[in-house]
Amino acid sequence: MRIFSITLTFLTLVGCAASPTAPKDKELSRTSHLARAAFEEGATAKAIDLYSKTLNRAIAMDDATEIGNAAYNLALCHIILEQLDQASASLAEAKAAFKRSGSIPADVLLLEATVAQRQGKLEQALSLADEVLSASPDENYRFQVSLLKGTIACEQDDPASARTALVEADKHLVTNAPLLAAKERLAGNILLLERNPAEAAAAFDRAAALFQEAKHYRDMALALQCAGQAYREAGDTQRAEDRLFRAKRSLDAQGEKTE
Repeated sequence: MRIFSITLTFLTLVGCAASPTAPKDKELSRTSHLARAAFEEGATAKAIDLYSKTLNRAIAMDDATEIGNAAYNLALCHIILEQLDQASASLAEAKAAFKRSGSIPADVLLLEATVAQRQGKLEQALSLADEVLSASPDENYRFQVSLLKGTIACEQDDPASARTALVEADKHLVTNAPLLAAKERLAGNILLLERNPAEAAAAFDRAAALFQEAKHYRDMALALQCAGQAYREAGDTQRAEDRLFRAKRSLDAQGEKTE
């Protein structure tokens, strides 16, 4: 039975679409600060409410850059909660706003590629990934594009291509904990396809620890869930029960339904 997780966390661009200078409007600045703080504490639903208020203020100001920033950050929060339709709508607004202000940042293209991947639009996701590479030479973007391509290869039952993408990701120096967690999760997915559940479980454990460090608690719980399933497949009942229990308890505490 195939149990690998196909969800990704490239979503570590916390406010990356932010303007280079602080907002001139005090209300916008205050709400944006509160929204970012909520996001960084893992309070994603609260961040959505605050970023929605930020977006409304930016629209009232008719400031294209700030509209783009707020809509991008709102989309980021929706993706974390798997609210893909809402994320798509926010991203469309962000793209339109940034286009009006001059150019579409690589962050927006990467987020759009992530949504397409999660919606099963794999060719569109790959096309957008190539646009990201054309838009920016930044190491973080290249790392994330490699992970995206590796995840798509996993979804297509192509572990060889997925491992090639993982090797490519390792060429880029990244120290961000959620991105490193995403790499470990991809490694776990590849190991499952290669029929090595024990090593896959260890990779998911590493991913969970990194997500916990980054306060990405939903992703932490999902990684623990994957670890538990992999340990079960490997015949390690004790570790399987421990990881599955911890995952369920965390998701229940976050208000998510679990089986």
